[in-house]
Amino acid sequence: MSTKPGATHRRLCQWALRMPRYLDLRFRLATLLSVVIIGMVAVLYELNRRAERQILAQVEAQTAQLTTALELGLQSISTSDYLDDFIRSRQLTPKQLQRIRRIAIVDANGLVTDSTLRAERGQHIHPPSDEALVKEGDPLAASDAENGLARTIFIPFQALGKDGSPERNYVVVTISAQTLTETIAQTSRQRLLVTGSALLAALVVAVALVWRFTQPIGELVKATRRIEEGDLDVRLTLNRRDEIGLLAERFNAMVARLREARDLEREAVVGRLTSGIAHEIRNPLNFINLTMDHVRTRHAPSDPTERATFERLTTAVKDEIARLNTLVTNVLRVGRPAILALRPVKLSDLIAAVLDVARSKAEAQQIELICVDDTQGTTIEADADSLKSCFSNLVINAIEAMPNGGRLRIHIRDTSTGQLVEVSDTGTGISRDELKHIFDPYFSTKETGIGLGLAVTRQIVTDHGGTIEPVSHPGQGTTFIVRLPFRRMLGKGAA
Repeated sequence: MSTKPGATHRRLCQWALRMPRYLDLRFRLATLLSVVIIGMVAVLYELNRRAERQILAQVEAQTAQLTTALELGLQSISTSDYLDDFIRSRQLTPKQLQRIRRIAIVDANGLVTDSTLRAERGQHIHPPSDEALVKEGDPLAASDAENGLARTIFIPFQALGKDGSPERNYVVVTISAQTLTETIAQTSRQRLLVTGSALLAALVVAVALVWRFTQPIGELVKATRRIEEGDLDVRLTLNRRDEIGLLAERFNAMVARLREARDLEREAVVGRLTSGIAHEIRNPLNFINLTMDHVRTRHAPSDPTERATFERLTTAVKDEIARLNTLVTNVLRVGRPAILALRPVKLSDLIAAVLDVARSKAEAQQIELICVDDTQGTTIEADADSLKSCFSNLVINAIEAMPNGGRLRIHIRDTSTGQLVEVSDTGTGISRDELKHIFDPYFSTKETGIGLGLAVTRQIVTDHGGTIEPVSHPGQGTTFIVRLPFRRMLGKGAA
């Protein structure tokens, strides 16, 4: 039964999706140990093969020289020359006999009839017993006689005695085993060295692994201690693809949730407190405002001079009441999506109206006001009152940042999705640390500010589906970049 390629592809995809994102730590350890063991076995196997070849070569060379010695001994019997003279007459190279220490001919009674060692001729030696010889038909028999690294071998052969009967004589060869012994010792040392090196390498790898696995745990312990001390800005940066990396990722997610919960709780407490206070303040403000209207209507002086003073003072009181009411409205507005009355708005006209209100204060501080409109009269859908409040906050902040004069420049231009407004001043600027918190409610760099102006400004821009971004350098001024879409998507907060 055949399988369709599409079905096979789907099964492979499903299998790939089921694969863990992180490599199992046990799998990595097992893989590493397997590599170490396989590498050690491979090296030892290669060393054993090399040792076998070396030992085999030594055995072959030793056997060849033993055969040469046997041939020389047997051939010398049929000549009248002694073995040493016979060997010299053959003109053999030193390499062919470098392992041979002695060649001797021994009769059945143990008498040395000929030998390469002249002092040994005529002496008696004891041949090995029959039990020590090899079986009938085997050419060699080895004795137990050892002389350091030399081995003496008795090779029996049949010869006619004085009475004409066959006798067992021997060719005795003493051959050096030093080279073979050195080869075996050398290969043993090599295997021992390699095994020790492999074990040392495994120990180093184990120590490195232990450090690599325990060091992140130590960082995790330090991070948990910082959390216990109330520091929720801690973050682990472990670029690992195993359980340790997964633990670090989960730890960072946990800290992020704790930080969000802390901020939400703080905002909720502050919000409930400020909302309660704002409502309690707004009621007497409304009563005072109505009372001032009643006083202005019923108790205005008849004298023109006194009436003018009376109107000026009551107007100032009503302006302060309006300012306090606006402040209360801003407090209640923070964190709440607004209900916008959307209609076509020309930002150039709206910003021109804002600058007209601020012009007298700007001229008093010798501040030059510049507005550049590159929109060609295009409009966006927006809540005009809300945006006027938004840009009023930005203009007032810019003017207050230039107490010794300067230039306030506003540039309006179209983008592919809406319009962009840059509000730039040449004031004192904002430090990097303060720039991170300027939109936080109740954060203010002014001694008399309560830190709601920019928070409300960002809320207004966000309610319109836009963004606001500050760019500032201390001593060089500040620029607020406001991006607003042509048309806000209808949803919560839209009218």
